[in-house]
Amino acid sequence: MIPVNRMAERPDLCDLTADDIAPLERLFDPLTPETWRDFARSQYLTLLTLFADSQKSEDLAEMAMQLTRGIASDMGGAQPYIPVGSQMTISARMRRVIDLCATGKSYADVARIVGNITESRVRHIERAWRQEQRALRQGKLDLE
Repeated sequence: MIPVNRMAERPDLCDLTADDIAPLERLFDPLTPETWRDFARSQYLTLLTLFADSQKSEDLAEMAMQLTRGIASDMGGAQPYIPVGSQMTISARMRRVIDLCATGKSYADVARIVGNITESRVRHIERAWRQEQRALRQGKLDLE
């Protein structure tokens, strides 16, 4: 099995240098549509983030192109809307906050570790989670 670096944070596309992206760019020919290039770059960056320690960048570039060809084959001719997925990101961040709070870390430490979040927001997330957990344990009383 290929080792996956799940802990690595995926950088932004603009963080790639010309040398970083060169293995992928070499696979583009003049007829490669710009949309394909965009998808391939995004997929390449994700693959680099996950597998850079165990795979050659040339192999990851080829995988990115194969994935792009798959998208083109499955969805070619369509103009799908691709949502940002902010709810998934928020949910993942909220889970990370709860997990860190459960280890006994201070609110300030949790905010620093998670990044781009205030200490006050950490408190709010933990309070809402505790209320939700309490409600799940207690259930709802039929008082009528």
